[in-house]
Amino acid sequence: MENKKHNHYGHRQRIYDKFQNDGTLHEHELLEMLLFNAIPQKNTNDLAHRLLAEFKSIRGVFDATMEELQKVNGVGQSVAAYLSCVGLFYKKYYEFQNSCTPQVFETQSFIEFIKQEYAKEKTEVLDFFLVDKNRKIIHRERFSHDDVFKVEIKPQDFTKLLLDRHPAGFIMVHNHPFSSCAPSNTDNATTIQLQLVASFNNVLFCDHFIYGQDGVYSYYANGKMKEYSEKFSIGNVAKKLE
Repeated sequence: MENKKHNHYGHRQRIYDKFQNDGTLHEHELLEMLLFNAIPQKNTNDLAHRLLAEFKSIRGVFDATMEELQKVNGVGQSVAAYLSCVGLFYKKYYEFQNSCTPQVFETQSFIEFIKQEYAKEKTEVLDFFLVDKNRKIIHRERFSHDDVFKVEIKPQDFTKLLLDRHPAGFIMVHNHPFSSCAPSNTDNATTIQLQLVASFNNVLFCDHFIYGQDGVYSYYANGKMKEYSEKFSIGNVAKKLE
């Protein structure tokens, strides 16, 4: 019993040390550590995995109602209230972050914003800035991933974002925290994929920016947005198939 207790606290200390040393915890580890305060005497690893399996992401956990949370094995009223409260703090903080976002999309000032905003990120993140027909930024949506060096967006999640928010256009921004801003093959493939989805939904893909250690790369400035728009819009693809 004593050895089991020792292993339990030893594991928590390893999580704390990992977080303090570089902050690069996986998503389940972040949730596990968050649950330490709500469940001080038990292993929270399994519960973290169950919550992520049910709600798909930490954001999904924070968006869940107390009733939905309590349907997960191991979540009682106090844990559900704790997670809901933390989620509310997260949403308030995110509202503050959004208040720092430029009001209107103008390329040069937006690049300066990117340099300041993404220099502090230690993990790879992906943001969509949705704009109306006057290029006013109406919403910012962030996607992250369990892998600190990789972020992905599923076409169905992106489609849902467009259907929920009805933007006229959008700007995509992601970062390479430890490397050049030059786009990878995966970056190009993702841009093409999202261009097709945007075209299908009659939404303009304004630009894709990549922040890296050596600056900011713009797909539009490098002619890639024009190329992809011509090759991979629904209308042009349909013509090629005729």
